[in-house]
Amino acid sequence: MHRIFVLISSLALFLSLASCGQEQVKLLLGGSGWNKVVIIDKSTKQVEWEYPLEEGWECNSVACTPEGNILFSYRKGAKVVTKDHQEVWNIPAPEGCEMQTARVLPDGNILLAWTGHPAVIMEVDKTGKELRRTEYETGIEHPHAQFRQVNKNAAGNYLIPLMGGKNVCEVSPEGKLIRSVEFDGNYFTVLHDEGNEYWVACGDRHTLLKVDMQNGKVIQRFGENDIPQIRLFFVAGLCKSENDGLYVCNWQGHDKTAKEMNTPQLFEIDNSGHVLWELNDNMRFGMISDVCIMK
Repeated sequence: MHRIFVLISSLALFLSLASCGQEQVKLLLGGSGWNKVVIIDKSTKQVEWEYPLEEGWECNSVACTPEGNILFSYRKGAKVVTKDHQEVWNIPAPEGCEMQTARVLPDGNILLAWTGHPAVIMEVDKTGKELRRTEYETGIEHPHAQFRQVNKNAAGNYLIPLMGGKNVCEVSPEGKLIRSVEFDGNYFTVLHDEGNEYWVACGDRHTLLKVDMQNGKVIQRFGENDIPQIRLFFVAGLCKSENDGLYVCNWQGHDKTAKEMNTPQLFEIDNSGHVLWELNDNMRFGMISDVCIMK
């Protein structure tokens, strides 16, 4: 009888610890057309923190800084704010340009990018001080059609997924085009997986790709209806999950019937495309175009 009690107690403790571990996962969410940036508890899907955005701010990048502050882009600029809503810094984009990228780099510095002629990529430190600036002409006339999320690769070059083009450009810090790789999409972001492999969010192509960025080979493809119980709309922000899976933002702003389709605004899949978790609640959440795990 004592052994049974010990076994039951151990099982209860294990389940309690597992539950606590899951509850500790917090997700930072933002989206173009949504009037706030929020932090949610993954297990309960409850909003635990929010920061209001003004109409038309079009937030397409959110990130958590090493100090625990919140970084986001808002079309007219990029901000860092504390959890008690105090502004740390605010870097505006020039008139006629759009700040679409705000990313935290592995070294703790911040990558910003705005569209325009030329487009500008900046690296700044935690205080907002400019460390490096790169100018690049995308060849796309309308700034809004140029790009959303620029990322930096291990070689120190910038990956620019062109929305109005058909290619992902690798550009050096000096603004030199290293390579241009073409896939099927008007791209939102590219996310490194391993080696030369990257996940590519293909926007209004309703497609998610895993590709080899060196040779342009498509390794894995998920089309509009290839993930069970999920319909892909505008495939936007991507983030590696704590379960070695992938969070996918399924932005629904370009389809008026999307809310009737009962498909998630955000979901997590494993490498085979099996759904591990989803967020499907249009009453409490707006259109989600980026996600970040809170550290």
